[in-house]
Amino acid sequence: MVIDADGHLFETEAVFQKYMAPDFRAYRPRLITDDEGHSFWVADGATRYRRPGQPGARNPGTAAPPGGKVGKSRRASVGSQVLSNVAERLEDLDKENIDVQYLYPSYLLHINSWTDGVLGNEVSRAYNTWLAEVCREAPDRLKGVGLVCLADPAGAAREVVRIRELGLSAVMVNGTVGERALAHPGHEVFFAAAHEAALPVAVHFSYEFPGVSDLFVHFFPTRVLAGLFPIMAGFTSVLCTGLMDRYPRLRFAFLEGGCNWVASFVERMDEHYESPVYRAAEVISQKPVELLDSGRIFFGCEGNEPGLGRVIDEIGEDKLLYSSDYPHGDRTEGTVDLLRQRNDLSESAKTRILGENARNFYGE
Repeated sequence: MVIDADGHLFETEAVFQKYMAPDFRAYRPRLITDDEGHSFWVADGATRYRRPGQPGARNPGTAAPPGGKVGKSRRASVGSQVLSNVAERLEDLDKENIDVQYLYPSYLLHINSWTDGVLGNEVSRAYNTWLAEVCREAPDRLKGVGLVCLADPAGAAREVVRIRELGLSAVMVNGTVGERALAHPGHEVFFAAAHEAALPVAVHFSYEFPGVSDLFVHFFPTRVLAGLFPIMAGFTSVLCTGLMDRYPRLRFAFLEGGCNWVASFVERMDEHYESPVYRAAEVISQKPVELLDSGRIFFGCEGNEPGLGRVIDEIGEDKLLYSSDYPHGDRTEGTVDLLRQRNDLSESAKTRILGENARNFYGE
């Protein structure tokens, strides 16, 4: 069985129009289209869209549903992209040789950067309700990952309970929350709730990293650097703050940041852990590499990553989750077959990456 640990969907205005609570519906996310035909999201009067040439510029409309200039590169039908036609999504999964897909958002990938956490959690609540309903149309193949907004930690903790009740499989956060670290003391109520609910925590890619997101004018360096730094910051929070000691049942996955950086990063952590100058024992009871090998830490990877064999030699084959990134336009198609055809991976590693590790992370 092939499990896609990190697939996506594109949100539509209809989700928020239908499912947001009446008191918040007036502040729901909306789409606006510019004169060039690009659509972009606005929530409560704010948007990350900027005209070309401005620092931190985003590709306009990349997280918008199909329409205007957006959508052709995604190589997927409208019904599959927005899950208005589950049958079309399943047909695409069959073409990709994917049996089960875990679903993450697109626009709301960055919800933990929202400053209004109360609104963020109301938007998350609407999304979670809708996603659970969609997944019930194909429960053996589509699995939902719920959202929270940690800018309102108490609200996020309440939504964790509801995510479990809805039957969703995990909860997604980002590696940073505005200018706060993932393991900030104010977020303890969220981690305690996730621990109590035995809900895996997926730390997903996000552009939002203070000091870096707006560092470059061009989109290319922003995408490369600001996209990876939040994942690294989240990983540091999880391993270097005692979070895993305090919540021994929690499992964490770090998604859409690749896996090539992990071994060198943990080596640096271990080096600093061994030095008394840095007083690491005040926050963690084990070497970071021991936490990495605890069976509770996972990383997303795609089947065509050139260095995958070397990464397995360095960190082991039990930590990597196959991720398709479907239906985003910059993905490579057919990565299940590409992974199966590689001669630098053992059959055991392929089996683990394509399914077994995902079952261990998601607990299903």
